Amino acid sequence: MLSVAVCCTALGAGFEAGRTAYDDGDFTGAHAAWTEAAVAGDGEAQYALGMMLANGTGVRRDVISAYAWFALADRNGVAGARDRFETLLRDHIPRHCHYHALKLVRDFDRGHPERLAAGGRQNSRCWRVPQR
Repeated sequence: MLSVAVCCTALGAGFEAGRTAYDDGDFTGAHAAWTEAAVAGDGEAQYALGMMLANGTGVRRDVISAYAWFALADRNGVAGARDRFETLLRDHIPRHCHYHALKLVRDFDRGHPERLAAGGRQNSRCWRVPQR
């Protein structure tokens, strides 16, 4: 039981570090803290990271990666995450890019979180979705 408590405390600490950085206007620090916590499985960090990416707050807007983080947050029981990823899929991700969004979630599930965490996939036309 102790290892579960240590695990969850560590995950929560990553989210809180990101929130503190975000509140201080340090979006780079928030992105880094939330990415680390999100990769480790923190649903709140996954949701917060999805919001940063979906809105382009302190980072380049990336609706494909935002979709994947929201989908993962939804699986972790974060309220509102399902509405966010469904809205992105329906209204902001071109139909020809749906596969890319779903593949990022599948890659994460298969033990390759670095593919989602890396960002910067501008070689694909799906990451050149117009900024709104």
